Amino acid sequence: MFIHHTRKEFCFGKKVKIWYTLSTMDKSLVKAICIITAFSMTAALIIGSIATLRSTAILAAEIDEKIVATTEKYANDFSAEFNHMEGLTNSLASYDRTTFDVEAFENDREGYIDAYKEELAQLIKNDLSSIKSTHSLYVTFNPELTNRDEEVWYSAMDGEIKAITADFKKNKRDFTLPYDKEMEYFFKPQGKDHGVWVSSYYDKDIDKEVFSYSDAIYVDGLFVGVAGADINAEYMLKVIKEMSLYKGGASALIDENYEFIVHNDDDSAAEEEQIISLLKAEYEKNDGSDAGYIIYNFMGTGKIMGYCKMQNGWIFITTQPADVVYKPIGSLRSTMIILGVVLLFVFIAFLIAFSKPMIKKTSALEEENRRKEIIIIYQSRQAKIGEMVGNITHQWKQPLNTINLILGNLLDSYRYGDLDEKRLEKSVNKVENIVEKMSETITDFSGFLKPAKEKVYFDVRDCIKSAIALMEESINVKRIKLELSCDTEKKAYGYDNETTHVIFNLLNNARDAVVESGVADRRISIDVSEEDEMIRVDVTNNGRQIPEEAFEHIYEPYFTTRDDTGGTGLGLYISKQIIEDRMGGKLQVQNIDGGVRSTVLIPETGQEDGKEDKNEF
Repeated sequence: MFIHHTRKEFCFGKKVKIWYTLSTMDKSLVKAICIITAFSMTAALIIGSIATLRSTAILAAEIDEKIVATTEKYANDFSAEFNHMEGLTNSLASYDRTTFDVEAFENDREGYIDAYKEELAQLIKNDLSSIKSTHSLYVTFNPELTNRDEEVWYSAMDGEIKAITADFKKNKRDFTLPYDKEMEYFFKPQGKDHGVWVSSYYDKDIDKEVFSYSDAIYVDGLFVGVAGADINAEYMLKVIKEMSLYKGGASALIDENYEFIVHNDDDSAAEEEQIISLLKAEYEKNDGSDAGYIIYNFMGTGKIMGYCKMQNGWIFITTQPADVVYKPIGSLRSTMIILGVVLLFVFIAFLIAFSKPMIKKTSALEEENRRKEIIIIYQSRQAKIGEMVGNITHQWKQPLNTINLILGNLLDSYRYGDLDEKRLEKSVNKVENIVEKMSETITDFSGFLKPAKEKVYFDVRDCIKSAIALMEESINVKRIKLELSCDTEKKAYGYDNETTHVIFNLLNNARDAVVESGVADRRISIDVSEEDEMIRVDVTNNGRQIPEEAFEHIYEPYFTTRDDTGGTGLGLYISKQIIEDRMGGKLQVQNIDGGVRSTVLIPETGQEDGKEDKNEF
């Protein structure tokens, strides 16, 4: 891009020059080239399709593994938290079994319990101060010991450790059989040699939904009570809600009886039943794996469920919408389709370029001189198309190699376990950017093929950009420094595509001149300015000068000073016809100190005619 009122140097390289004289090309050769090109395009599309299918399969497997791995991570985190709860509860129960003195209790039941409660209170407060997620720790004594409702209960609430005084009568805690759900924590562990988990229930004393782990305390056969710990179900729901894999995903905890404990999505009963049925069938396989994924369909929506069994027997699951999960794969497929379409356009462009000389239409009523001029113009245009196609071929080699490298890196990342969503999206974006740049080259090329029918106001800088884009690779490979400057914002009036053709011809001549001169410091400059209500474009090079005896012939058709390097002798002739005869301007070529300058003058218009104000080339 060129900046108004500034000059930039661009180092360009060397390029192989391809000249086709299409007017004399043998028809069979054109057919052969078309067949070879069609075969190559077909092979490329087949290989690309196979590569896309393999890549999408690999990416799908990687995404599925990511869902399972994330589900396992959260399940393990919850298991670690629950294990900590179990450890605290078991430690508290063991302390009771060790320190509870049955003989002292029998001597003074109520007095001993009162003193023992104070001892437990300090222990429980110390334990609570070291944890974050546990809502409370407690010891509920067997009411048959003293005929009183005895309990030591502390809860971590609002950043403080508070004593909870349970209202047994108001909340109707019933210590007789059969027991209700809220009393399961007390009766379920009795008679067992291990602690038990109790799924979510509403605790009236603290007005919260909780689930609990409790362990029965027996000392010398005497049932003293239960030690337990609660986790606030709202806390677990918060953790689960903050867990996000993909937009629209959900997660849940399911107990050992396949009942939903907590989830972050209002799943319908029908979907919960389907999930439970799928999990039961999966675990009945008994393949030794506690984690995996299941793909299912609910009400026409594809979903992926990751599951993992926790150490306490509960199951943590995540469900993700398949269309969101596999969106990167869709993007990759779209990119490959775009690439295929672009390649198809290239093939069509090749066919157009090589077939135009075979399908030229002439009119019997045209004057002889006009018919000859048309033939010459087409010869010149086709010669330039041949070179542009060569430029595009070189320009596309690097991006195609880059796309191949990106796909290779994706495969390597997958094999070494480094492929994640971020890297995948980054790679897809890179490929899309490359394809966009390739598409821009085709756009410039297609624009060159469309001759303007009417005069318009146009920005000469746009024509310069298009001409450079069509031969940039050639200048780059030849290691030529290109200097550009513009001292006007006014627009020219005429044919923009034809002007691009003229500038391309002048750049082509300048490039050949500096290359053939053998100078080490190869330079071409393009300067845009105003002169007597005309837009002036100077293309200057520091190559070899034109012999004086050649000046009177350089504007004649088929005259060239480069017979040995493939010059057609049409460039300056056509350029002069376009600028002077069709646009009312002027074209002049002259030797200067240290090189050659070609000057083009085109009628201009003020900024008021061309409303657009461009500050950049």
